[in-house]
Amino acid sequence: MLGLIKKISPIQQLARRAPPYYQTARAFLRRYETLSVDARAEEDRKLEAALVAAARGAPTYADLAALSAAPLLTKAEVRANPAHYRAKTLLPVSSGRTSGTSGASLEVARSVSLVMFEQAVIDWLVARAGLSFATAKVAVLRADTIKPPEDRAPPFWKISADRRIATLSAHHLDDETFPAYADLLEAFAPDVLYAYPSMAVALATLSARAKRPLRFKLVLTSSEELPPQARAKLAEVFGAQVIDYYGQAERVAFAYSTEPGQYFFHAGYGKVELQRDAAGAVEIVGSNYHNRAQFLLRYRTGDQIVLGASDDLEAIARGEASFAGVSGRASDVVYGPSGEVFLGLNHIPRPFDQIEGLQIVQTGPGKVRILVRSEHDRCDALAAQILATARTKIGPIVDIDVEFVDAFRKSAAGKQPFVIHEWKPAA
Repeated sequence: MLGLIKKISPIQQLARRAPPYYQTARAFLRRYETLSVDARAEEDRKLEAALVAAARGAPTYADLAALSAAPLLTKAEVRANPAHYRAKTLLPVSSGRTSGTSGASLEVARSVSLVMFEQAVIDWLVARAGLSFATAKVAVLRADTIKPPEDRAPPFWKISADRRIATLSAHHLDDETFPAYADLLEAFAPDVLYAYPSMAVALATLSARAKRPLRFKLVLTSSEELPPQARAKLAEVFGAQVIDYYGQAERVAFAYSTEPGQYFFHAGYGKVELQRDAAGAVEIVGSNYHNRAQFLLRYRTGDQIVLGASDDLEAIARGEASFAGVSGRASDVVYGPSGEVFLGLNHIPRPFDQIEGLQIVQTGPGKVRILVRSEHDRCDALAAQILATARTKIGPIVDIDVEFVDAFRKSAAGKQPFVIHEWKPAA
């Protein structure tokens, strides 16, 4: 028996590929890919004009004349006045949450058109590997909570009712549990491994160490930095094509890589601007063309690109030239005393709107401090709630202390990391 069955209703199955929105998005992507440079520039002008017109429905942009007239926008500004960037929609709106390098949670609203377009872009990307993401068998190894970390008895996964998707627990994967994972994957035989890079690498390492080959047609990664050596390892161990993509919960920019060291922005997803600072760092600023529920125009992501063969920032922003990758998106993980990996940490601050943010510090083997900035609430009950939430991602083998602070720690470069490692296991 493969394991627990996770029921998926017809409504849930249609939620991200509902007609006619999804079909319209796929048709747009097919057409956009064939356009000449001049025709694509004209299409981009139309998308920008439509965005500006729609954005006038949000209080902040009521008098906006052009996208270039919008000031640069930060996460802190949106968090302080979220209603100023929202517009009324006829259809229901989905919501998500993001944390970031500050660990502060921001609620984001996504219109139906954006949800469908986002899925269409990912499906378009998977199709480049000759697969249909809507019908392929998929093993998911991201930050999903399957059961408490202290429950060490298999199964460590859930299988969808149509037996097409196996969602695996990243929090239980180690040398001891790997044989159960390998048995499942061999029996399930997925076409695609959809994973955080750190967890895909962990699975590859365990597979090679145990001399139990696992095979996929495609490894699809996102949400963390994928170093070149990690990409090469995934391709070699799994015998798979590796595709990586970059995005954010705010959905303001999208980039993808089908070849090592070459990332391209998708200019039909949103308007990208690349801002170079005095030190030469290049930040991604984005404006999504397709979200009609929340307008984040010229939004500063805080993420920086690594330049490759080209230094033409305008060509890179238009998706006409490649860049080498995105920095500042390394895996946010903590480690158990023997090197066990716990991830999905950016989920921890999401339920706590009353705090300014939190920062996680690995102080030693299996020892973690959670630093919390909270001006108005520093009670023991809040600390206990944060600890309980952290325990959904970090197993009991790790000692956790919660401490209220007035300021977070910064790196030598003046940045404020979400996770700081004073200790890491030996490589």
